[in-house]
Amino acid sequence: MFLIDSSVWVEYLRPTGSQKVKERVRGILQKEEAVSCGIVIVEILRGAKNEKDFQTLKDSLVNLPQIPIDEGVIERAASWGFLSDRKGKNISTTDLFIASAAYKNACLLHSDRDFEAIASVVDLAEEKI
Repeated sequence: MFLIDSSVWVEYLRPTGSQKVKERVRGILQKEEAVSCGIVIVEILRGAKNEKDFQTLKDSLVNLPQIPIDEGVIERAASWGFLSDRKGKNISTTDLFIASAAYKNACLLHSDRDFEAIASVVDLAEEKI
C-alpha cells in the first residue's frame, strides 16, 4: 500500500506534471494500492480551483481507503517532532502527521524533503519520486 502525499498528488494533477509521477501514481491506482488520510485530503482540496474541481477531487480522495488520525498517530507525530527538533531537523507538523499515519500502514510516496528527514530519525517506509 502507498500513502500518496499531497506533494505527489499536486504533480500528478497538474496538466504539465512530470510523466514519471503520473505513471507511478497511475500504476498504484490501477493496482488499488493507494490509501489516503484526512490531512492529505485537506491539503489537496484547499488547492481546488473551483467548486466542481473541489467536488470531483473530494469524491475521488475520500473513496480511497483511509488511515485514521487516531491517538497512536498523534502520539507518534509528537514524539517524532520532539526527536527531530533535538537533532536540529525542523519538520512541519502536517508532515509529521502524514508520516505518522503512513508508519507501518503504507509506504509514503512523496517529493518532500521533510519525509527524508523523518526517515533519517525513525524507521519510515518512504519513496521519493
